[in-house]
Amino acid sequence: MKVVIVGAGEVGYYLAKRLISEDHDLTIIEENSERMSKASETLDAIVIHGNGSSVKTQMEAEVNKADILFAVTGKDDTNILCCSIAKKLGVGKCVARVRNDEFTSEEAIITPERFDIDLMIHPEQSAADEIVRLVERSSALKLVDFADGRLQILGIEIKENSPLKNLTIQEVMQANSQLEFLCLCIYRNEETIIPHGPNYYRSGDVVYFIAPKKNIPELSKMAGYREHEQQNVMIVGGGQLGYLVADQLSMDMNVKLIESDINRAEEISEKLKNTLILHGDGTDLELLVSEQIQEMDCFVAVSGSEKTNLLSGLLARYMGVKRVIIHLNSNEFIPIMSRIGMDAVVSKNIATVNAIMKYTRRGNVVAVSLFEDIDAEAIELIPKPGSPITRQALKDLKLPKEMIVGAIVRESSIIIPHGDTQIDHGDKVVVFFKPNVIGKIESYFS
Repeated sequence: MKVVIVGAGEVGYYLAKRLISEDHDLTIIEENSERMSKASETLDAIVIHGNGSSVKTQMEAEVNKADILFAVTGKDDTNILCCSIAKKLGVGKCVARVRNDEFTSEEAIITPERFDIDLMIHPEQSAADEIVRLVERSSALKLVDFADGRLQILGIEIKENSPLKNLTIQEVMQANSQLEFLCLCIYRNEETIIPHGPNYYRSGDVVYFIAPKKNIPELSKMAGYREHEQQNVMIVGGGQLGYLVADQLSMDMNVKLIESDINRAEEISEKLKNTLILHGDGTDLELLVSEQIQEMDCFVAVSGSEKTNLLSGLLARYMGVKRVIIHLNSNEFIPIMSRIGMDAVVSKNIATVNAIMKYTRRGNVVAVSLFEDIDAEAIELIPKPGSPITRQALKDLKLPKEMIVGAIVRESSIIIPHGDTQIDHGDKVVVFFKPNVIGKIESYFS
C-alpha cells in the first residue's frame, strides 16, 4: 500500500515506524527542518521537506497515486486542509487527526463529509476513555475494549499471592472451566510469549487475558488482587485531556484537579461543577500534602509536560497513593515506567495510531489495538465469505505460532474458542499476534 503521512512529530514518526515494519511504501511530508532530518536519517521512507497543505508539495509526494493519506500534524486546520487538497488530487482515502471538540461533536458544523475526509480522529477523547477504564479497574496495567465494550483485553501482573502462580495455562483453564477467558500472552523477562503447550504462570509475569467484560473482576482476583472501589481521585493537568477525564470521573467519584494556569483553572471551574479545581503546581509537595494526597485512591497526571507528569507521579507513589496513572508522549519511555512505580501509562499518540491502523489493513477490519509495552497487537476483523479461516476448525488450520484467536463475536454471543471451534463468515474475530505475521493473518481472512 502506498501511504503518505503529513507530519513527523511523535504521532507521525511512531505511525511511520509501524507502517515501515509492515513493508508499506511510505512518503512523509514535514515542514520542521529538525523533524524532517530525523525522519530522513532514521526511517526507510521518502521524506519531503515542505508544507503538507501546499498543492505543490502534495504533487511532489505523488499524493494522486497514494492509497491513503494521514494528516497528523499538531494543527487541526492544517490536517483538515491537507485532506481536502489530497482528495481533490485523487488520493484513495484521507484520515485527519483533530483535537478540537468542535470538529468531532454531534453538533459539529464542520464535519468530515463537508471536506471529503474519511475519518477524523480525536486522540484526547480516546486517551481519556482509556484512563477512565484504568481508574475504574484498579488492578489493570492495560484494559482495551472490543465488540463495543462487551469484550475486553486485560493486562495484569501476577502477584506473589496469586493462585495461578506455578500452574500451567491448561491447569488453570480446567480448574476454572465455568469462566470464559483465554490467556493471549505472557510477558516475562522482556520476552513476549504467545502461549502454546505447557506454559506456566510465574509471579511477576504480565499476562494478557481476553474475556467478556463481566468476567474481568474474577480474573483480577485470580491474579492476586482485591479490587476496591475508587472514591477519591486527584488529577494534575487541566488541559483538554484532564478536562475530559475529570468530566467522566466526577459523575461517580470525588475528583480534585490541579491546573497551573490561572486562566485555564478559572475556565474549567465554570464547566466542571462536580470537580474541585485547584490552581497550583502538580509537583509542589506542600500543595499535594495540604490536599491530602495520601488519602487518594488514584492519582492521574495528564498535564502537557512529561516532566511534570513523571515527577508528580513519583511524588504520589512516595506519598502512598494506591494507584498512579500518567500520560506520556515519548513512546520509548513507556516500557520502563512500571519499574519506577507507575501502575499504568497512557499515550494519546498511541491512541491515535490505534485508530489509524485499521485503515492500513486489508480486509474488513473493525478495530486495531497496539500494545506499546509488548511486541504484539490485537485486531478485530470480519472474514470474507469463503476465506481460508472459515473452511476448517481452528485446530486443523495450521495457524502461525505467533498468533492466537482470542474471541469470536457471533451476533449477540461472545465465544471463547477452542480447537474444535470453526469461524463463520460474518463473525467478528479478535486475533492477538506478533506484528511479523500480519500478512498471513490478512490472507487467512481474505
